[in-house]
Amino acid sequence: LIMTTEVDKKNACKIANILLGEKLIPCVTFKSVESQFWWEGEINKSKEIQLIIKCKELNIKKVCRKICELHSYEVPEIIYFPVSSNENYQNWVNSF
Repeated sequence: LIMTTEVDKKNACKIANILLGEKLIPCVTFKSVESQFWWEGEINKSKEIQLIIKCKELNIKKVCRKICELHSYEVPEIIYFPVSSNENYQNWVNSF
């Protein structure tokens, strides 16, 4: 599972469509979130779109590189971690 945030739905969809189109991922979910963070010496608040990206382990590095390449932020949040799922879903994710 890979998570990142984008400034808006348009940019989130751009990343998702390219990852899907290149068959690096089978699925992505979008969620509206509010974030607070330090940036350039100040606390900022922002409404963002969170991308929850499903990906087989073999493609994690490729997906992360592609996100960095396409992302609108200077320092994009890219968090990934292993997850467990039911066998049928896992087989589907691993088929990509």
